[in-house]
Amino acid sequence: VLWMVSGGWVSSHEAINPGYAKPFTDAGYTFIQVVHGAAPRYKVDEIVEDMHRAVRFVRFNAKRFSIDPSRIGISGGSAGGHLSIMMGGFGTQGDPKASDPVDRESSKVQAVACFYPPTDLMNYGKEGAKAIDIPMLKSYWPAFGVTDTTPAADREKIAAKISPIMGNLKDVPPTLIVHGTADILVPIQQSERYVSALKVAGR
Repeated sequence: VLWMVSGGWVSSHEAINPGYAKPFTDAGYTFIQVVHGAAPRYKVDEIVEDMHRAVRFVRFNAKRFSIDPSRIGISGGSAGGHLSIMMGGFGTQGDPKASDPVDRESSKVQAVACFYPPTDLMNYGKEGAKAIDIPMLKSYWPAFGVTDTTPAADREKIAAKISPIMGNLKDVPPTLIVHGTADILVPIQQSERYVSALKVAGR
């Protein structure tokens, strides 16, 4: 199980929590906490590339970690949930011609189980409401790569690029989302919308 150490797309080694691992290791799972390049230095699209690399690295080192490379799941909460869902829909096969053997591995995961993830930044809370334009979320602009001068068309492109709902939903692995109705930062509509889209895609 890969656990995304991420809150607001900020990540650090200090945020690694051994307590999260214990229920999994007690049940016989290998639990790997992934620290990514953190906002504001890195934008979300760059952080997603870190996630591809993390999955590929773990798969490449499967023998070293004594794991089955065909049974990799991913999890996280909020921003970590977003990154988990992104890997569910945007994981790719490796490049067999890559000079780095890690890059030859697939970044596809076999299961996603996450908590209250943003899934559709173009329809956030209601149809047509872009997360980037919501005042409460302005503090995340550095992570999105948005400023006051970013044109509306560019904001829309950014929102689409980092929205998990825009992934290859027909290829999404088994996915579990846990989300509550009292969440004011990430409305439950985000999970409901994603689940509905998966059903339409036949998942």
